[in-house]
Amino acid sequence: MAKTGLREAAKKSFRGWGLVILAGVLLTILATIDGAPASTVPAATGSTGCQLRVTAAELRVRAGPSTASEQVDTLPEGAVVDGTRVVTDGFRELTGNRWAADQFLTPVPGTTCT
Repeated sequence: MAKTGLREAAKKSFRGWGLVILAGVLLTILATIDGAPASTVPAATGSTGCQLRVTAAELRVRAGPSTASEQVDTLPEGAVVDGTRVVTDGFRELTGNRWAADQFLTPVPGTTCT
């Protein structure tokens, strides 16, 4: 009689694991569909003739051309933003009177940033 009890317990356990696996698959699908949160990085329009690609893992954008200036945004690596030709104290002016360290910005080929 003990053997019958073990078989029934094994069957119930298997059903429980099946539910866990199914729930995991469904949650994975939902997470994939949801994706990462939308970025607040404005899309580069090319209106300034100078588009720049961010080469740092995360680039701080400031209100002025100084590390002492207030941080107003961050840009992820690979983001493309519109900039100007103005470089002051190692900071390049971006559209919207924002500034970022020029050493972490690479001009997109075909644009005029120099």
